[in-house]
Amino acid sequence: MITSYRSTSKWLAVLPVVAMLTFVVAPALNIFIISLNFESFAMLTAQTTRSVVWFTTWQAIISTILVLFFAMPIAAMTANFDFFGRRALISLISVPFILPTVVVGVAFLEILPTSIHHSALAIIIAHIYFNFGLVVRIISSRWQQINPHLDDVARTLGASRIRLFVTVTLPLLKKSLQSAGLLVFLMCFTSYGVIRILGGPARSTIETEIYFRAMQLGDVSGALVLSILQLVVVGVLILLTKQFSTRKSVELSQMVFSRIRKPQTSGQIIVIASVALITAVTVIVPLVSVVRRSILIGQQINFSIWQSIFTDEEIFKSLMTSFKFAVFTIIVSTTIGLFGACAVIYGSERYRVLNLLTALPVVISAVTLGLGLIIMFDVNPIDWRGAWLMMPIAHCLVAIPIVMRMISPTIRDLPNGLRDASQTLGATTWQMWRTIDLRLIKPALVSAAAIACAVSLGEFGASSFLVRRNNETLPLMISRLLGRPGEIIQAQAYAIATLLIVACVAIIGVVDYFGTEKH
Repeated sequence: MITSYRSTSKWLAVLPVVAMLTFVVAPALNIFIISLNFESFAMLTAQTTRSVVWFTTWQAIISTILVLFFAMPIAAMTANFDFFGRRALISLISVPFILPTVVVGVAFLEILPTSIHHSALAIIIAHIYFNFGLVVRIISSRWQQINPHLDDVARTLGASRIRLFVTVTLPLLKKSLQSAGLLVFLMCFTSYGVIRILGGPARSTIETEIYFRAMQLGDVSGALVLSILQLVVVGVLILLTKQFSTRKSVELSQMVFSRIRKPQTSGQIIVIASVALITAVTVIVPLVSVVRRSILIGQQINFSIWQSIFTDEEIFKSLMTSFKFAVFTIIVSTTIGLFGACAVIYGSERYRVLNLLTALPVVISAVTLGLGLIIMFDVNPIDWRGAWLMMPIAHCLVAIPIVMRMISPTIRDLPNGLRDASQTLGATTWQMWRTIDLRLIKPALVSAAAIACAVSLGEFGASSFLVRRNNETLPLMISRLLGRPGEIIQAQAYAIATLLIVACVAIIGVVDYFGTEKH
């Protein structure tokens, strides 16, 4: 709690509380009350449902194990060695995680053999590509803060490199590995866009089955039963992740050391160069394949596809719609996220409930969120079902939890002495916040706004429910174009995906630039 701002916490909390109650809690309760039929719970024993749950679970487990396996050597390299291109490599491996899931699916449709399209293998490969950058960042950040003197002591006592890793490093990384593993499992378990593009009708997960039952079969009650099942699993995973994150933060506050050094031997140089090169190629090849496919018709290079992106009325309208929704999401989610983060940090312990309240869009999942909004706001006196506003509101709800959690650590770590000095000099609460807090959190605020933009540009789950012909976004346009025959139409989908790739690369550049120490 920050005593200087304690009286303002209740006013700061009003906006995020109203937003969550209106657009998350009320729609969720409404849909369960009016649409849930308890007889539908019998479907949980059906063979089809068991198959969907089993596939959702095992593909998430395999994806998580493989992501951790492939991320470990990259994390070891970036955490321990300073080499040419290190920062660029870290930025590069972060790109897949903020790419729209539709774009990741499109990329692997292009580079994978057609024989494994719509297979579990294709889904797992895409999940590895999508999540490994996140795991590298989590593990590398913790690894850098392990006291290097522990390594020196172990070597002095005769420990080999393998034994040093097993007995010293791995136990200290355990909490980070568990936290990263749970996050990846959560992402794979609730995966929607990748499954829609690469899985096909035979590879359905709980998330895609919710959409299928609600929109194709009209079985809203059955979709809600699956939503409850997923909500329980996701809720448990988030609680476990929060527990591990809390324990980790205690450890990090007790020991912070830099262990990054230049490679000492030719063997280290060769290994580092090899791992860095393989990693960079792995990230770049799918992206390049999308760009390549956007200019190929048959075997001929043709740039007319790009011209059609800006001259085709439907596609250009989707481009402008995505831009408009992204701007709306940046402004609204950053404002509400800032208010929520300030209320939690400045206020007493009771304001911590805001963290739980704003996490609900993640727990409920984007697909269920979209279904709740479309049912809640389709009757008088609030008939917003056809309004353009519904989709960007859904984008904001998905972005707000991320924005809050990006800003909160920065506010929490601000030195309180600056505020005390400002008060002593007679500054009002507003002057103190504007001249101290706002200036110091501005880099985190810009990074959070950039991520909110990426969330809006790539959101696919809730948008699938809320889309109308007059408000189709770029990911939805890609999905629709891929479902239509014709090389020109397919190339247009890849050209749109290329635009989203460029946007995501720019966003990562902004986030990493404002994340440097000088900011």
